[in-house]
Amino acid sequence: MKNVKQSLNAILMVTVLIIMSLSLAACSKDSNPAAPEITNISGKWEGQISHPAYDGGSISMTVLQNDNNISGSFRMTLVRGNMVQQYGGTVAGAKISDQNYTLTLTGSNFTWICNMNLSSNTLSGTWESSRSSISGTISVEKN
Repeated sequence: MKNVKQSLNAILMVTVLIIMSLSLAACSKDSNPAAPEITNISGKWEGQISHPAYDGGSISMTVLQNDNNISGSFRMTLVRGNMVQQYGGTVAGAKISDQNYTLTLTGSNFTWICNMNLSSNTLSGTWESSRSSISGTISVEKN
C-alpha cells in the first residue's frame, strides 16, 4: 500500500511539473509585443520635408481618413540661408494598400503628389511637383 501511495504521489508531482512548465512557456511568449500597425492614419503628423531649392524643411499635417479617402490640412516651413518661408494648404488622397498611400499637398501656388509608405507610426516617401520637374522626400511621424 505504501508503494502505491508513493507511486501516485510521484505521478501527481510529475503531472504538476508538466502543467507548470507548459504554463510558464505560454506566459513567456513575447510578453512585450511590438506596437500594432496603424490601420487608419487619422491624426496629427510631424516631420521633415526636403526640397532641392532649400536647405531643409519641416511639415505638420492633420489628416482624416474615412475608409480609403484621405483629407486634411498641412503647414510647412522651408529654410534657405536666413530666409524662412511658410506654406499651408490642403491634403487629399487615398489609401492604396495596407501600407501605401498617395497624398496630394495643394498650396496657393503648388501641388505636390506624395507616394507614401507606412511603417509602424511613420509615413515616408517621395513627392513630385505636378507642374515642374522638382521632387523631394517627406517623412512624418504620428503624434
